[in-house]
Amino acid sequence: IAEPHAISYASGLATENIVPVVPIYSTFMQRAYDHIMHDILLQGLPIVLCMDRAGLVGPDGPTHHGVFDISMLNSLPDIVITAPKDGNELRDLLYTGITSARSFSIRYPKESCEIYNASEEVSLINIGEWEYLSKGSGIAILAVGSMVKKCQEILDNEILSNATLVNARFIKPLDLKMLEEIKQNHKYVFTFEEGSEIGGFGSNVLSYYSKSSSNMKIFTKGITDKFIQHGTRSELLEIAGLDEGGILKFIEDNINKYEKEN
Repeated sequence: IAEPHAISYASGLATENIVPVVPIYSTFMQRAYDHIMHDILLQGLPIVLCMDRAGLVGPDGPTHHGVFDISMLNSLPDIVITAPKDGNELRDLLYTGITSARSFSIRYPKESCEIYNASEEVSLINIGEWEYLSKGSGIAILAVGSMVKKCQEILDNEILSNATLVNARFIKPLDLKMLEEIKQNHKYVFTFEEGSEIGGFGSNVLSYYSKSSSNMKIFTKGITDKFIQHGTRSELLEIAGLDEGGILKFIEDNINKYEKEN
């Protein structure tokens, strides 16, 4: 296990006009935190970090859950943090990262890929650009990576019949244009991520809206401030409240509570 060496070696390659792609489990990328900061970011080197097993990994247990990569990288300047919604988007983000001349990271889960078309033309994605999957008003859901499909599957619920669903594939930088659009006709914003709530994507959204004149209520959902133990991936998502039922309950409970209090 030599993650720090892998990052330092990759940074050396990057100084010689090579764009290294470095795949490391999310949980073990933590071991190379200092090297990411000093060997890559301070030097402004183009490198793609692929963080496999991001989120809850099931029976591998708490040492292998990749729930801290977002909060670990979030405070570091000049890094792009992304999460694809499916296999096609993973390929496009990888292509985007390689051609971006930026320090670029991609997180993806230990999960089967249901959507991947090997014959489809690869596409560049504008850095920081999100994607509307449904466009409505009242309730906006900003979903990251593995949470996109979970949120799509509950849109037929009555409370979400006119909800906006966004594929927030860029965790950093945020899509500020879309955040401003959402302000125009939404009362509630919900963020969902398979990562630590502290320092995560939701906290970025909260921070942005706290500095603007917005009357929206913002609710963030991720992994709470505790270690998640062993279990199947589906069991652990249910425990964390990040399965379809837990996501829907979180939305309904918070709206009902706010409406009662106001």
